[in-house]
Amino acid sequence: MHNLIDFFKKYFHIFLFLFLQIGCLVSISNSLSYPRFKMGKLARQVTYPIHKMWGSVLQHFNYNAENKALTEQNLALIREREDSFLFISDSVYEKNEREGKRKIRLYDYISANVVYNTVHKTYNYIIIDRGTDDGVELDMAVFSAQGVVGLVNDVSKNFATVMSILHPDTRVSAKLMPSNQLGTVMWKGNSSTIAYLHDIPQHTTVNIGDSVFTSGLSNIFPGNILIGIVLEKELNRDNSFFTVKIRLATDMDKINTVYVVKNLYKEELNQLKSNFKDE
Repeated sequence: MHNLIDFFKKYFHIFLFLFLQIGCLVSISNSLSYPRFKMGKLARQVTYPIHKMWGSVLQHFNYNAENKALTEQNLALIREREDSFLFISDSVYEKNEREGKRKIRLYDYISANVVYNTVHKTYNYIIIDRGTDDGVELDMAVFSAQGVVGLVNDVSKNFATVMSILHPDTRVSAKLMPSNQLGTVMWKGNSSTIAYLHDIPQHTTVNIGDSVFTSGLSNIFPGNILIGIVLEKELNRDNSFFTVKIRLATDMDKINTVYVVKNLYKEELNQLKSNFKDE
């Protein structure tokens, strides 16, 4: 305590000078417009970077909150897609409309964030921040708000690896609209925006701009998820089928939020398929 008192006694004149100097500056800035303007400008120059940084921090958290809310809204809408349900009639005499029929949920969905993604390799993969603890399993379909993304091919407790649609081993059961012709979408490499629809019979009408959707027949992807848009067609020389070049709907370079598809009757359907005879 005595040391502190001695310190103030020793440097009292310096503290007094600083106090009087600050008082003079405040008095001048308050009484004269120009000094007040300069002082205010100097204060703004000092505090502006702090305000800007703080505003960026707040904006970041607000953006994350808004993005999370938007994802939840999208998830709620996706869960109500007609293709997420089976519609069962209790009477053979009922009309074919969906109204009045029993609705049974076939698919449910899990939202996830992309934490790793490749698009320019021969074999492209994605990692998402959902795993077995969140209900993610092997062979689950993954799509974004734009369209198809890929298939889950490995799962850990908190993460999952997705075999991207930009992978030569990925196969997606598809249908060409408006003809409703079935085929299979595959990726041949080179471009992250182009894939090919195979096994389209020659008699099928194929027009530039036609849409390609998931067929819903694989029990992996629900039906009517956009895969891409037709760019051109080519007749194979060795058979009577078209190979259709499509532009992928999903911008694989920019995916952030995705949705994992959970088939609620997967085990039951797989059990039935296991009884099929090989043809």
